[in-house]
Amino acid sequence: MFTSKKPKTPPEPRRLSQRSLERARPIAARYRIVLWREDGEWYGQGVEEPGAMGDGRTVTQCVRNVRESLCAVVASNLEHGEPIVTPIVDEERRRRRAG
Repeated sequence: MFTSKKPKTPPEPRRLSQRSLERARPIAARYRIVLWREDGEWYGQGVEEPGAMGDGRTVTQCVRNVRESLCAVVASNLEHGEPIVTPIVDEERRRRRAG
């Protein structure tokens, strides 16, 4: 006899904790981003975290979306115990002070 199985529904994506997001925001705000315009739309990505991308109809919208993506990457790394990439501006400050 044929029995039909219900297809498995994928699990809900795990949300990042508010605490991790709050800790990640000031770090993500120091990351550099690269912007470019293509076909009337703005695109951007993080320099230190190139997988963090965003887009928008305006530069402001695009920057906000890239920053949000960077924040999510940093928050995820914090939650999973992964290393956090040091913002380039922090590295440059260290070099200036040491040199």
